Amino acid sequence: MDKNMDKKYMILVNKNNPMKDEDSYKKIEVDSKYAEDRTLEEETYAAFLKLKDFVASKGYTIDVESGYRSSSYQQKVWDEVLRDKGLEHTKKYVAVPGYSEHQTGLAVDFVLYENGKFLVDQQFENHPVCDLVKDNAYKFGFIVRYPKGKEDITGYNHEPWHLRYIKDTDIAKYIKDNNLCLEEYINNTSM
Repeated sequence: MDKNMDKKYMILVNKNNPMKDEDSYKKIEVDSKYAEDRTLEEETYAAFLKLKDFVASKGYTIDVESGYRSSSYQQKVWDEVLRDKGLEHTKKYVAVPGYSEHQTGLAVDFVLYENGKFLVDQQFENHPVCDLVKDNAYKFGFIVRYPKGKEDITGYNHEPWHLRYIKDTDIAKYIKDNNLCLEEYINNTSM
């Protein structure tokens, strides 16, 4: 790994690695037509806006569905999904508070706006926009955090709408080109 790389963006938060300090990233308000009161880490948001513009140039409209989540908000998400979908589904799609990438502000779930309505999560997971984002997110410093076929490693189902900002476009491209998840990259490099 490049020793000059900004390591603050290469942290691993997952079921085995808790978020150490929610306040370590400066978060700013985002402008989302989908939802109010959303924030992201400032560089993450700037990069997302560039990705959003790129996707728009290809005829699709995406926006921020979810960004930073406090521990209490993450608990609310967990509780709602648990109530509505049951424990097995919840464990495959939602992190318990303290173990969610959303608590960093570096993760963004995007929505697709099409035919006058917003499509969220599984409503558009097979839509061409997901392949467009997957194939080009690296150009903006993002990876698809939970790629297909890596569920046993990440602990979560495939989520083409869940992007993680890592900043370094070369590393993001390497992860994409080699069909890796963040765990594989971090565990196989000396950081």
